[in-house]
Amino acid sequence: MNPFEKFFKVLIPIAYLIGVAGTAIKIDNPQYFRVSAYFVPLSFLMLMLFHEPHSGRFWLTLASVGLLGFLIEAIGTNTGLIFGRYTYGSSLGLKLYGTPFNMAINWMMLVYLVAFVLQRWNTILAIKSVVSAFILTAFDWILEPVAIRLDMWRWDLVTPPLHNYIGWFLFSLLVFGIFYRFSPKLHNPLANLFAVMHGLFFIALNLIFRLI
Repeated sequence: MNPFEKFFKVLIPIAYLIGVAGTAIKIDNPQYFRVSAYFVPLSFLMLMLFHEPHSGRFWLTLASVGLLGFLIEAIGTNTGLIFGRYTYGSSLGLKLYGTPFNMAINWMMLVYLVAFVLQRWNTILAIKSVVSAFILTAFDWILEPVAIRLDMWRWDLVTPPLHNYIGWFLFSLLVFGIFYRFSPKLHNPLANLFAVMHGLFFIALNLIFRLI
């Protein structure tokens, strides 16, 4: 392990712990939540700094996931047809058609992390895509209460409808099918750490918000 890699393996858990503590302390100060607009792209940049191999096919595949993710979110928030009726708040930064650009990064990062964790599972593409879509839908179920509380987005019906989870599963199934079909084998010494910390971050905030 080189010093650069060792540094980030220490920095990443500290950053997530600061995020949990800061969010709990500043829960009544929505301005604080806007740090998410910077944390999302910085996390993705750190993750990609350690990715290998750097091939045109990989970047095109990942970019396609991001573009499709942004488009589905833009269609969803403007029509209510995909996930139900919701609108984005200010926490995720700059928007186009009412949709934060960071949603493209979110989709790329989540798909990449799940695919990395499952890449050694030797099974057919269809089964791996279905299981990956279930994992991402379960993550959305954990994410929703936190995202609503942090003003990332809000639902017309206060809580997300079943429609949302069906939409997440079906769209996740599509993008995982694309990613597994065209992406090469992934190597990234930070990916497992990011996957664990990302999941624990939202689980911890869920528990904290139940107590506050």
